[in-house]
Amino acid sequence: MERENSPNERLAAWKRDPGSSAILTDIDGTLAPIVPTPDMSEVPADLKEILGRLSGEYLLVAGISGRKSEDARKLIGLEDIVYFGNHGFEILRDGEVEMIPEAQPYLEKIQELESHAREELEPQGAFIEEKGITASIHFRNVSKEIGGRCVEFVKAEGERLGLRITVGRGVVEARPPIQADKGSATRRLVREYGPKRAMFLGDDTTDLDAFRALEGLRDEGVLEEILRIGVKSDEGPPEIASEADIVVDGVEGVGEILEALL
Repeated sequence: MERENSPNERLAAWKRDPGSSAILTDIDGTLAPIVPTPDMSEVPADLKEILGRLSGEYLLVAGISGRKSEDARKLIGLEDIVYFGNHGFEILRDGEVEMIPEAQPYLEKIQELESHAREELEPQGAFIEEKGITASIHFRNVSKEIGGRCVEFVKAEGERLGLRITVGRGVVEARPPIQADKGSATRRLVREYGPKRAMFLGDDTTDLDAFRALEGLRDEGVLEEILRIGVKSDEGPPEIASEADIVVDGVEGVGEILEALL
Protein backbone atom coordinates (compact mmCIF):
# COMPACT_ATOMS: atom_id res chain seq x y z
CA MET A 1 0.00 0.00 0.00
CA GLU A 2 2.94 2.35 0.53
CA ARG A 3 4.01 4.49 -2.39
CA GLU A 4 7.25 4.29 -4.36
CA ASN A 5 9.70 2.33 -2.20
CA SER A 6 9.15 -0.07 0.67
CA PRO A 7 8.94 1.42 4.18
CA ASN A 8 12.41 0.15 5.09
CA GLU A 9 13.92 1.81 2.01
CA ARG A 10 12.16 5.07 2.75
CA LEU A 11 13.32 5.03 6.38
CA ALA A 12 16.97 4.37 5.53
CA ALA A 13 17.97 8.06 5.43
CA TRP A 14 16.33 8.65 8.80
CA LYS A 15 18.32 5.85 10.42
CA ARG A 16 21.57 7.15 8.94
CA ASP A 17 21.07 10.65 10.36
CA PRO A 18 18.77 10.48 13.41
CA GLY A 19 20.30 13.60 14.91
CA SER A 20 18.68 15.68 12.15
CA SER A 21 15.31 13.90 12.17
CA ALA A 22 12.07 14.49 14.09
CA ILE A 23 9.43 11.87 14.87
CA LEU A 24 6.03 13.42 15.60
CA THR A 25 3.05 11.22 16.40
CA ASP A 26 -0.57 11.23 17.40
CA ILE A 27 -1.39 9.02 20.40
CA ASP A 28 -4.98 7.70 20.51
CA GLY A 29 -5.64 5.42 17.55
CA THR A 30 -1.96 5.54 16.58
CA LEU A 31 0.11 4.49 19.62
CA ALA A 32 -2.88 3.32 21.66
CA PRO A 33 -5.82 1.31 20.29
CA ILE A 34 -9.16 3.12 20.20
CA VAL A 35 -11.30 2.21 23.24
CA PRO A 36 -14.82 3.18 24.40
CA THR A 37 -13.63 5.99 26.72
CA PRO A 38 -10.25 7.81 26.97
CA ASP A 39 -9.58 6.64 30.54
CA MET A 40 -9.40 3.05 29.24
CA SER A 41 -6.67 3.87 26.73
CA GLU A 42 -3.23 2.29 27.04
CA VAL A 43 -0.02 2.42 25.02
CA PRO A 44 1.47 -1.08 24.72
CA ALA A 45 4.64 -1.63 26.75
CA ASP A 46 6.71 -2.56 23.69
CA LEU A 47 5.82 0.75 21.99
CA LYS A 48 6.79 2.70 25.11
CA GLU A 49 10.13 0.92 25.12
CA ILE A 50 10.73 1.70 21.43
CA LEU A 51 9.77 5.37 21.89
CA GLY A 52 12.15 5.62 24.83
CA ARG A 53 15.01 4.30 22.72
CA LEU A 54 14.12 6.57 19.81
CA SER A 55 14.12 9.63 22.09
CA GLY A 56 17.75 8.87 22.91
CA GLU A 57 18.76 8.67 19.24
CA TYR A 58 16.68 11.23 17.35
CA LEU A 59 16.74 15.02 17.47
CA LEU A 60 13.10 15.15 18.59
CA VAL A 61 10.36 12.71 19.51
CA ALA A 62 7.02 14.38 20.27
CA GLY A 63 3.48 13.27 20.99
CA ILE A 64 0.89 15.66 19.52
CA SER A 65 -2.48 14.83 20.98
CA GLY A 66 -6.03 16.00 21.49
CA ARG A 67 -5.58 15.13 25.18
CA LYS A 68 -4.26 17.52 27.77
CA SER A 69 -0.48 17.45 27.56
CA GLU A 70 -0.21 16.10 31.13
CA ASP A 71 -2.65 13.29 30.31
CA ALA A 72 -0.65 12.49 27.19
CA ARG A 73 2.50 12.21 29.31
CA LYS A 74 0.74 9.88 31.77
CA LEU A 75 -0.41 7.68 28.91
CA ILE A 76 3.03 7.30 27.33
CA GLY A 77 4.93 7.54 30.61
CA LEU A 78 8.18 8.96 29.22
CA GLU A 79 9.80 12.14 30.54
CA ASP A 80 12.28 12.68 27.70
CA ILE A 81 9.84 13.42 24.89
CA VAL A 82 7.86 16.60 24.17
CA TYR A 83 4.07 16.59 24.55
CA PHE A 84 1.95 19.01 22.55
CA GLY A 85 -1.57 18.70 23.93
CA ASN A 86 -5.10 19.94 23.41
CA HIS A 87 -4.67 20.02 19.62
CA GLY A 88 -1.85 22.54 19.74
CA PHE A 89 -3.07 24.78 22.56
CA GLU A 90 -0.44 23.71 25.12
CA ILE A 91 3.02 22.21 25.23
CA LEU A 92 4.71 20.22 28.00
CA ARG A 93 8.48 19.85 28.16
CA ASP A 94 11.03 19.88 30.94
CA GLY A 95 8.17 19.48 33.41
CA GLU A 96 6.44 22.77 32.48
CA VAL A 97 3.09 23.29 30.71
CA GLU A 98 2.78 26.35 28.49
CA MET A 99 -0.62 27.43 27.07
CA ILE A 100 -0.63 29.63 24.01
CA PRO A 101 -1.78 33.07 25.29
CA GLU A 102 -4.38 33.66 22.58
CA ALA A 103 -6.48 30.79 23.98
CA GLN A 104 -6.82 32.02 27.55
CA PRO A 105 -9.83 34.37 26.99
CA TYR A 106 -11.94 31.41 25.79
CA LEU A 107 -11.48 29.24 28.87
CA GLU A 108 -14.79 30.29 30.50
CA LYS A 109 -16.76 29.61 27.31
CA ILE A 110 -15.24 26.13 27.03
CA GLN A 111 -16.15 25.45 30.64
CA GLU A 112 -19.72 26.63 30.01
CA LEU A 113 -20.13 24.28 27.05
CA GLU A 114 -18.65 21.43 29.08
CA SER A 115 -21.06 22.09 31.95
CA HIS A 116 -24.10 22.11 29.64
CA ALA A 117 -22.88 18.91 27.97
CA ARG A 118 -22.66 17.20 31.36
CA GLU A 119 -26.24 18.18 32.13
CA GLU A 120 -27.65 17.25 28.73
CA LEU A 121 -25.49 14.43 27.34
CA GLU A 122 -23.99 12.51 30.27
CA PRO A 123 -27.43 11.14 31.30
CA GLN A 124 -27.71 9.74 27.77
CA GLY A 125 -24.41 7.87 28.10
CA ALA A 126 -21.90 10.28 26.59
CA PHE A 127 -18.48 10.68 28.24
CA ILE A 128 -17.29 14.26 28.82
CA GLU A 129 -13.52 14.49 29.11
CA GLU A 130 -12.00 17.21 31.31
CA LYS A 131 -9.35 18.94 29.19
CA GLY A 132 -9.12 22.57 30.26
CA ILE A 133 -8.88 24.80 27.18
CA THR A 134 -10.77 22.36 24.93
CA ALA A 135 -13.77 20.11 25.51
CA SER A 136 -14.26 16.57 24.18
CA ILE A 137 -17.60 14.77 24.20
CA HIS A 138 -17.19 11.06 23.43
CA PHE A 139 -20.11 9.13 21.97
CA ARG A 140 -18.42 5.89 20.93
CA ASN A 141 -20.21 3.96 23.70
CA VAL A 142 -23.76 5.13 22.81
CA SER A 143 -26.20 4.42 19.99
CA LYS A 144 -25.86 6.08 16.60
CA GLU A 145 -28.97 8.14 17.31
CA ILE A 146 -27.60 9.51 20.59
CA GLY A 147 -24.23 10.08 18.94
CA GLY A 148 -25.98 12.26 16.39
CA ARG A 149 -27.64 14.20 19.21
CA CYS A 150 -24.24 14.76 20.83
CA VAL A 151 -22.82 16.21 17.62
CA GLU A 152 -25.80 18.49 17.01
CA PHE A 153 -25.88 19.68 20.63
CA VAL A 154 -22.19 20.56 20.70
CA LYS A 155 -22.38 22.25 17.30
CA ALA A 156 -25.29 24.40 18.48
CA GLU A 157 -23.55 25.31 21.75
CA GLY A 158 -20.34 26.01 19.91
CA GLU A 159 -22.08 28.38 17.52
CA ARG A 160 -23.76 30.18 20.42
CA LEU A 161 -20.49 30.59 22.30
CA GLY A 162 -18.32 31.36 19.29
CA LEU A 163 -16.19 28.22 19.50
CA ARG A 164 -14.72 25.99 16.82
CA ILE A 165 -16.26 22.50 16.58
CA THR A 166 -14.70 19.42 14.99
CA VAL A 167 -15.95 15.84 14.72
CA GLY A 168 -13.62 12.83 14.86
CA ARG A 169 -13.79 9.09 15.50
CA GLY A 170 -16.55 8.83 18.11
CA VAL A 171 -15.88 12.29 19.51
CA VAL A 172 -17.02 15.89 18.97
CA GLU A 173 -14.71 18.60 20.23
CA ALA A 174 -14.94 22.33 21.02
CA ARG A 175 -11.93 24.67 20.88
CA PRO A 176 -11.17 28.39 20.88
CA PRO A 177 -11.65 29.81 17.35
CA ILE A 178 -7.98 30.59 16.84
CA GLN A 179 -5.33 28.93 14.71
CA ALA A 180 -4.11 26.11 16.89
CA ASP A 181 -4.21 22.51 15.75
CA LYS A 182 -1.85 19.63 15.12
CA GLY A 183 -0.61 21.50 12.07
CA SER A 184 0.38 24.61 14.00
CA ALA A 185 1.95 22.39 16.68
CA THR A 186 3.96 20.62 13.98
CA ARG A 187 5.11 23.92 12.51
CA ARG A 188 6.20 25.26 15.90
CA LEU A 189 8.21 22.16 16.76
CA VAL A 190 9.95 22.10 13.37
CA ARG A 191 10.82 25.80 13.63
CA GLU A 192 12.14 25.46 17.19
CA TYR A 193 14.15 22.24 16.83
CA GLY A 194 15.29 22.68 13.22
CA PRO A 195 15.27 19.11 11.84
CA LYS A 196 16.17 18.40 8.22
CA ARG A 197 13.40 15.83 7.99
CA ALA A 198 10.22 15.23 9.95
CA MET A 199 7.49 12.61 9.98
CA PHE A 200 4.02 12.46 11.47
CA LEU A 201 2.00 9.36 12.31
CA GLY A 202 -1.78 9.70 12.63
CA ASP A 203 -5.17 8.10 12.09
CA ASP A 204 -7.91 10.74 12.30
CA THR A 205 -9.24 13.97 10.83
CA THR A 206 -7.24 16.24 13.13
CA ASP A 207 -4.02 14.52 12.06
CA LEU A 208 -4.53 15.73 8.49
CA ASP A 209 -3.57 19.23 9.70
CA ALA A 210 -0.15 17.84 10.63
CA PHE A 211 0.17 16.03 7.28
CA ARG A 212 -0.55 19.27 5.43
CA ALA A 213 1.78 21.31 7.65
CA LEU A 214 4.64 18.97 6.81
CA GLU A 215 3.89 19.30 3.10
CA GLY A 216 3.90 23.09 3.42
CA LEU A 217 7.19 23.10 5.34
CA ARG A 218 8.79 20.96 2.65
CA ASP A 219 7.48 23.21 -0.13
CA GLU A 220 8.83 26.25 1.73
CA GLY A 221 12.27 24.65 1.93
CA VAL A 222 12.21 24.40 5.72
CA LEU A 223 12.35 20.58 5.56
CA GLU A 224 14.36 18.51 3.10
CA GLU A 225 12.22 15.41 3.51
CA ILE A 226 8.90 14.47 5.10
CA LEU A 227 6.98 11.26 5.77
CA ARG A 228 3.28 11.06 6.49
CA ILE A 229 2.35 7.72 8.05
CA GLY A 230 -1.38 7.02 7.83
CA VAL A 231 -2.94 4.50 10.22
CA LYS A 232 -5.81 2.84 8.36
CA SER A 233 -9.12 2.15 10.12
CA ASP A 234 -12.76 1.62 9.19
CA GLU A 235 -13.74 4.80 11.06
CA GLY A 236 -10.95 7.11 9.93
CA PRO A 237 -11.31 9.60 7.07
CA PRO A 238 -10.27 8.34 3.61
CA GLU A 239 -7.79 11.23 3.34
CA ILE A 240 -5.60 9.56 5.97
CA ALA A 241 -4.76 6.92 3.38
CA SER A 242 -4.89 9.12 0.27
CA GLU A 243 -2.61 11.83 1.72
CA ALA A 244 -0.17 9.46 3.44
CA ASP A 245 3.19 8.41 2.03
CA ILE A 246 2.98 5.08 3.86
CA VAL A 247 -0.20 3.40 5.11
CA VAL A 248 -0.14 0.88 7.96
CA ASP A 249 -2.74 -1.26 9.70
CA GLY A 250 -3.45 -0.17 13.26
CA VAL A 251 -1.15 0.16 16.24
CA GLU A 252 0.73 -2.99 15.25
CA GLY A 253 1.71 -1.38 11.95
CA VAL A 254 2.85 1.75 13.78
CA GLY A 255 5.07 -0.41 15.98
CA GLU A 256 6.73 -1.91 12.90
CA ILE A 257 7.50 1.58 11.53
CA LEU A 258 8.93 2.81 14.82
CA GLU A 259 11.01 -0.33 15.28
CA ALA A 260 12.40 0.09 11.77
CA LEU A 261 13.66 3.55 12.79
CA LEU A 262 15.92 2.16 15.50
